[in-house]
Amino acid sequence: MRNYPVELLQSMLEIYSPSGSEQELADSLQQQMSAHGFKVRKDNVGNIIGEIGEKGPRILLCGHMDTVPGKIPVTSNGDFLYGRGSVDAKSSLAAMISGSSLAQEQSTAPFQVTIAAVVEEETSSAGAKALIDSNGSYDLAVFGEPSGASNIVVGYKGSIQLHVACETGGGHSASPWLSKSSYEETFEFWKAFKASLIDNNSKSKFWAVTGCVTNAVAGNNTNNIPSKAELAIDIRVPPGIKTADMVNRIQTFTEKYQKNHESVRFMINVRDQTEPFLAKEDSIAVRAFRWAIRKTLKCQVSLVKKTGTSDMNLFATSHIIPMIAYGPGDSSLDHTENEKVSIREYLASVEIYAKAIQRIASFTKNNTSTSRSRQ
Repeated sequence: MRNYPVELLQSMLEIYSPSGSEQELADSLQQQMSAHGFKVRKDNVGNIIGEIGEKGPRILLCGHMDTVPGKIPVTSNGDFLYGRGSVDAKSSLAAMISGSSLAQEQSTAPFQVTIAAVVEEETSSAGAKALIDSNGSYDLAVFGEPSGASNIVVGYKGSIQLHVACETGGGHSASPWLSKSSYEETFEFWKAFKASLIDNNSKSKFWAVTGCVTNAVAGNNTNNIPSKAELAIDIRVPPGIKTADMVNRIQTFTEKYQKNHESVRFMINVRDQTEPFLAKEDSIAVRAFRWAIRKTLKCQVSLVKKTGTSDMNLFATSHIIPMIAYGPGDSSLDHTENEKVSIREYLASVEIYAKAIQRIASFTKNNTSTSRSRQ
């Protein structure tokens, strides 16, 4: 069993699968999982859905097949596996598959695991949205994201994606004192926006509203002062603030700013918004994985709150069940050219998934037995 998890992960890394190009990896996983006892199907958006077990608690393990663009040679030095997706988040998905197979071999209590290998987590979240639309019923869910083997992710910030357009009269570049530049006006707007609504300097990055400009476009002629400019702004919202309330604050700010800048026109459009999520720290998911980590690594367990956003946020809007995120890897290596995962840590995560699944199954079995004895 020790060799198979590493072989599985390496084969997954060797298939380049940026968002929108997951089909080859999906076909490979469908074959791999079928060969290891899963009932497997592909849904209408390209997700691979594998099921193992027929009774007991229904556990959803959701990981994503896609990566950000940019190939990295797949290599190993015996301690680490290098390759695009080794951290974010093929190692988590591979650990789910191998851990579920191992739990099926070892468990004395029944369980049902559904593994959802989803598409486009890094872009549109089309895979997670299709999973939500399928109306599956689960008792708890785990999302495969790099937490580090000894950590459990219990919270993610929400996000708001804004598009800001600015229009001015424009003019000739030889007389810049006669005309306002939309380019300069958008950044004056951003400075005021940031001072009023964003707190990147807060000591607690998780509990603050943070944000940045991710794209800026202006002008198309070297002889003209830009009359049109656009900004893309990414805002991250902590639990306790609804994205709708934040959008109202943004609209109020923009209306006030516009009144004070009548010669410039600003238009705000919300392109996407995702609610923040914070799990209960005493849920069955947290308790089972905390126990499994301690049994495997003999260490203390940290509950982590991340400033990013994941598919777990989306799923939490429709499923009120215990949820966490868990997986091997150092998240500071996400999307970098030095993406690598410790083989030892990855194998420990396989064991932790197997133990946690069995723990959840035993919780349910013991609770069922107790309730029956009282009837």
